[in-house]
Amino acid sequence: MFGRKKSKNPNLKTLKKKAPKIPDFTCTDVDHIISYVEDKDLLNRTQLAYFKRRMEKLRTSNEKLRDSGIYWYEEIKKLLHK
Repeated sequence: MFGRKKSKNPNLKTLKKKAPKIPDFTCTDVDHIISYVEDKDLLNRTQLAYFKRRMEKLRTSNEKLRDSGIYWYEEIKKLLHK
């Protein structure tokens, strides 16, 4: 009866527990894959150039996704601390 009333608004800690985990940085994985394909001489020059472009696009997308997650986390943190 005299206990603390539960807030209907979630706090940052609760939201963070429920959030999907952020994967590790993938840049070193991308570098490793590119090196592996180059070292094994699996592709001709044109195919290798295409492959590298696609891997760099993947690297950029991963970085943007990580930056977006960080941005929204910081924005939510600001809102919840008001």
